[in-house]
Amino acid sequence: MLLRILVMLVFCGIPETAQLFAQTLSDDQVKAAYLYNFAKFVEWPANKFAAATSPVRFCILEDYSLEPQLARIVKGKSVGGRAIEIVQVQGGEQSRNCHILFINAVNSKRSHSLLDAVRGSAVLTVGESESFIEHGGMIAFVLIDDRVHFQVNHKAATDAGVYVSSRLLVLAKRVIE
Repeated sequence: MLLRILVMLVFCGIPETAQLFAQTLSDDQVKAAYLYNFAKFVEWPANKFAAATSPVRFCILEDYSLEPQLARIVKGKSVGGRAIEIVQVQGGEQSRNCHILFINAVNSKRSHSLLDAVRGSAVLTVGESESFIEHGGMIAFVLIDDRVHFQVNHKAATDAGVYVSSRLLVLAKRVIE
């Protein structure tokens, strides 16, 4: 319930209050909540889905601590009327079929090759490394005063054909146009 309140506050425009709640949650819980909400404020090209009933695929690159948190948050939920599927991926070729690809800090050295592998495939890339958005990633989690925030490379998302809502952009700590 506390996590639901946090997410509601963050995406309803009350980020300061949400950050107070976030102090009691783990970073993985906060990141999982953000990932789910990013999907609600992003649109992919119609051809990114094989069929009208195809799920939104959240892919996690070799991060087994985030997956259970994300599974708990998305259980029984949908995005844009589509079911949600969580997939662990091992590399770039698998990642091209994702809608959201999360690359944790441990895998940051691989992020350049992964970003190259998914370029042009309308995958919303989310990472944790400090230079993630400068190297073409679309959303980067950053810690500011021990709190999880995010930055957006709007240009990279637009170039990939991923539409990011202005409602999400106004909550970002930094936006690259």
